[in-house]
Amino acid sequence: MPDSAPQTTPAPETTPAERSPEAARDAARRMYGPPRAWALVFLSPTPVLAYGVPVIVAAIIATVVGLSIVPDGSVVIVNGNLTQLASSTEALVTAAIAVILLCVGHAFGITAATHSLIANTTDSSLPARAAWARAARRPDLVALAFVGALALFVAAVAASVALAIAPLWAIGGLVLALIVLIVIAPLLLAWPQLVLRSASWGEALARGWRSGKDVVSGRTEDRTPRVNLIIATVVVGGIGVGLKLLTGLMHQSLLSAMVADALGIVVPAVLVLVLTAVAVRAVIVREESRARIGTEPIVPLAAPSWAQKDSDAGTRGGALVGLAVLLVPALLAVPLAVVNPWRLASYSAATVPRIWDSADVTAVGDRSGVLSVLGGEETTVTLCGGAACSVPLVPGSILGSGIAGTPDNHLLFAQWMPKEGQGSTPDRFELQVLASDADELEAWGTKSSPDAPPKGGPVPGTRTVLSGYDAYFSGGDSVYARSNRRLTAAAISTDGEHPVIAAIARPGLNSINTDVLIYFCNDDACTTSTERRVPVSWRGGESTVATLDVSVMADGTAVVTLVDARDSRDPDVVPLRVISAGVTSEPRIETPETLAADPDDTSYDTTFGARIERGADGLPVILSRAESQTDMRMFTCLTVDCSEYKATDIPTDVSASTRSHDRLISQARTPTFTIDATGRPLIARVDAQSRSLDLLSCADKLCTNSTSTRLAMLEFDDDSYLASGLALGLSADQKPVIAVGDRRVGADTEHPRWIGTVLECADARCGLE
Repeated sequence: MPDSAPQTTPAPETTPAERSPEAARDAARRMYGPPRAWALVFLSPTPVLAYGVPVIVAAIIATVVGLSIVPDGSVVIVNGNLTQLASSTEALVTAAIAVILLCVGHAFGITAATHSLIANTTDSSLPARAAWARAARRPDLVALAFVGALALFVAAVAASVALAIAPLWAIGGLVLALIVLIVIAPLLLAWPQLVLRSASWGEALARGWRSGKDVVSGRTEDRTPRVNLIIATVVVGGIGVGLKLLTGLMHQSLLSAMVADALGIVVPAVLVLVLTAVAVRAVIVREESRARIGTEPIVPLAAPSWAQKDSDAGTRGGALVGLAVLLVPALLAVPLAVVNPWRLASYSAATVPRIWDSADVTAVGDRSGVLSVLGGEETTVTLCGGAACSVPLVPGSILGSGIAGTPDNHLLFAQWMPKEGQGSTPDRFELQVLASDADELEAWGTKSSPDAPPKGGPVPGTRTVLSGYDAYFSGGDSVYARSNRRLTAAAISTDGEHPVIAAIARPGLNSINTDVLIYFCNDDACTTSTERRVPVSWRGGESTVATLDVSVMADGTAVVTLVDARDSRDPDVVPLRVISAGVTSEPRIETPETLAADPDDTSYDTTFGARIERGADGLPVILSRAESQTDMRMFTCLTVDCSEYKATDIPTDVSASTRSHDRLISQARTPTFTIDATGRPLIARVDAQSRSLDLLSCADKLCTNSTSTRLAMLEFDDDSYLASGLALGLSADQKPVIAVGDRRVGADTEHPRWIGTVLECADARCGLE
């Protein structure tokens, strides 16, 4: 039997042994080096937490200390944002303290975060508490980081000042500074080396400088550290700018303030951490490169003795915990703005196209209606609530007008309408009252921009013609002439059971004999009414809402104030009349003594006048500014017809030596005030010297004493002197609402050409006692 061939047993198939996650990570680590910079920052919660907590604590302490030091009236809350209004010694001290505290928080936080980032590069970890402990043991590094942060802040302030003083030179200097920063960027690599204690100061700087043009061979680096630092700055900065622009599209409110605060903290913090991570990774790569022999794989750097062996990279949530800490100030901004423990003046602000000299404010449901009239050209009504306003509504009149709202969202509008005659029919001034409900208001015509013509057809609502005058003109004048703003005025009061409308019109420029018309409406829309006529002689001047005003007293008597302009041809002109009348009682006219006008004064005053309100005792209270006077006078009437009164002068606190009298008068505003549930007057005024909007709170009903607070700084526009209105009213919940014809300093830039401002206080009396 032949020998059989040897039989062999096939070797069993073998499969590569499965590697553990730790082994896979170690292999990748040897091949590609430490994790990328973004992974160092965001895959672990510790770096952001280690940096964010000290910064946030410093920011909170700085805010509390600052608000406890600054004087009253120098800081307000606007749309949820703290806003500084005026510089002072206390404000400078506060700013210095805040900067120092923030720099200390940054220095301590970045020292702790750098230790954590170094631990992350070595597949180990360093909890936030341990990182803070390491930072506390390295005061030399904290001091270095503090000096660096303070130097950057000083440079930023210097650049801002230079931009304001010499913009072209400053821009050239900034470009040069940017080039220098790009050149010396690799010196940032000295910081991680000092933290590691792997080199002396001189050697660390030298290594950092040399690394600017070197790329470590292999797969650990694709670009030089300088390029990586530039890319990180551009990417994070670009994202921050984009988010800032998107935030600018939001309506200004507590929410937009919270988002802006969050971006102002999170974006800079992320930029600092990413740049530090880029520097840390570059240093670790070079430390490992020096230990490499030939083409052997990377020898990972051993974990520092102060680090924990287990890595926390990939921890669920990653950097979200740290980012949440950075959001704490933004989240605290809302309750702090609402609670307002420092009793700062707090309000929402909106920018509107214009507020003309003749302006008024009334509550329309839960919104405020702002009337703005430029006689002979246009009349608009803007509905505002919080920091948002509607587009201007156009009721159709170009002559004297009055406005009044109701709690059920109805709006009453009294207006003189020009009617051009046909053939032998003369021109007419026709007094109409328009009543519109909420739905009809939405259908009013609008103006898409300040200079655009109105859109829409006839204004919807219940329209009633109350009266009319035939108007006679000579030469090229007509019923539509702009000069007719001097000939008409109208006002509405809703203080009684039904509205009361007062109006006056002259038949022409050459006639001064006319009637004050008072209409006691029989229903809320004034479809029927009882008319009272009071003959007067009236020259008018530049008619505004302060030319004629009306209020209804507790006993139903309508009290009208009528001011008149001086005239060299008539030295007996009565500057202020108080006309009282009831449905059945005979009219009475009183002439309270106003501040005397200088007969030789040549200043041009277009906003003098008087406003009237019903006091807490049901009697009239009148605020007057006589022609060519800067001071105001308050009359507290002791009788319904104001035959007896007490007068209180309210000075402007501006000396004639600081500014010319003519200049002061040209920037004077219509007197405006209101009386809230406390029974004490509130007065709004514009300080022409400091260019500020102030609110005065009277301590008693006579206003013998008052306290004042500054609400906003204003940008005066000398080219728009007719767009300088001022009006104060109350919202439905008794909060002051102010309309002013100047742009607020620091207003949003969405509409840079809009120059009107509407403020709504967050508290009764805007926080004043």
